[in-house]
Amino acid sequence: MAFRSDEVLPEARSGTCHESNRIQSSPTRRGGVAKVGPGKSTMQSIMAWRPYANLIDGELDNRVPGKVTGWMRFFRTGKRPLKAAFDLAGDFHDDIRGKVIRLSNPDPSDEYQDAGRTYMEGFSRVQRGTAGDITAGIPLGTWSDAIAEKLMAQNEILWDDAGISAAERAGRRQQYADRYRAHIAAGDPFHPYVPYPYVEWYSDNGRVVLELDPSQMEIVEGAPVSEKSAKELVADEKTRIAAMGSFLATLVNEASRENREQGGDGKVFGALVE
Repeated sequence: MAFRSDEVLPEARSGTCHESNRIQSSPTRRGGVAKVGPGKSTMQSIMAWRPYANLIDGELDNRVPGKVTGWMRFFRTGKRPLKAAFDLAGDFHDDIRGKVIRLSNPDPSDEYQDAGRTYMEGFSRVQRGTAGDITAGIPLGTWSDAIAEKLMAQNEILWDDAGISAAERAGRRQQYADRYRAHIAAGDPFHPYVPYPYVEWYSDNGRVVLELDPSQMEIVEGAPVSEKSAKELVADEKTRIAAMGSFLATLVNEASRENREQGGDGKVFGALVE
């Protein structure tokens, strides 16, 4: 069980998962501003990489708890494919946790190359860092009382950590209970994150995102996994929050430096919005 996109407290999601909690200047579904290719400004170069078109194939392995390893190959115009090795801390979401996934792209290209240079310019051959949200988009069944109880248990831990007062907690508890009951009554499928394959990680290159078609991800094999407790799921989410926070801090610092180079005072404000 992992946090559902619209079912967990805003303060839990800030800086990690959903468009409503991220920078609003992006034309893309997720937060941040898409990296538009090399040869652009410093700010653009540290935004999220989205090498959907360049992906050729790859494999990620989460059979060792708390670790994601593997490789991916990316298309580069006029060059041999770039093969990147992965060494990430973290786990997949519960629909594929403990499994090996295989990625593919039947028609790789350098769609977003700029000034004759490959979009993959500067992309590291070793992707070492933190796993973000990684899911195949497989539902864990339909909404139920058991799912609602587990989500509420995660909320309670977050409220404890945030020091939420009893009065405010009661109001929030009612708000989420009503929402959960609506999903149960509708018989909605419960997805641990989003209803399609999504692969995100944080490395020296910053944030990297692949949003894929279901036909592009295959579940190869897996190891037995035990169900994570509410505390463990909250800890996982906090790790993703910390990774996004570090990424955004770098973004703000680079924006400040670029502002000074352009004659400004270097004062840049950054905030997560809901």
